Amino acid sequence: MVIRYRVIEILACGGCALVEWRLETGRTHQIRAHAKYLGVPLLGDEVYGGTKSMALSLLQSRNPSSFHGQFAELVASIERPCLHALSLGFRHPNTGENLHFSKLPPADFAEIFGQLRDISTEKVT
Repeated sequence: MVIRYRVIEILACGGCALVEWRLETGRTHQIRAHAKYLGVPLLGDEVYGGTKSMALSLLQSRNPSSFHGQFAELVASIERPCLHALSLGFRHPNTGENLHFSKLPPADFAEIFGQLRDISTEKVT
């Protein structure tokens, strides 16, 4: 099983990051399991270690106390793992046609990342 990742953006003074994952298979929970194994579970992933208490601890420990209340509200609002497939592609098993689909992140993700970016953002090259 091959999986590649790269950090695209560091948010909230390193308390969180936007990561691109590239998979070679579509195995269930593949990204979530790998993220946990690497010690960087997905924000809001209560099953694979990205608990709300861990997220809050990381965010608060790396940022001024003036943001702590905002972090508590943000983390409390997360209702699912912060994982979104921006694009998916595969070869159709019957026709052989290469298919590609893309979808912008949902509004709740945009809101979460917007708030984290407002605190601090660092693009990674």
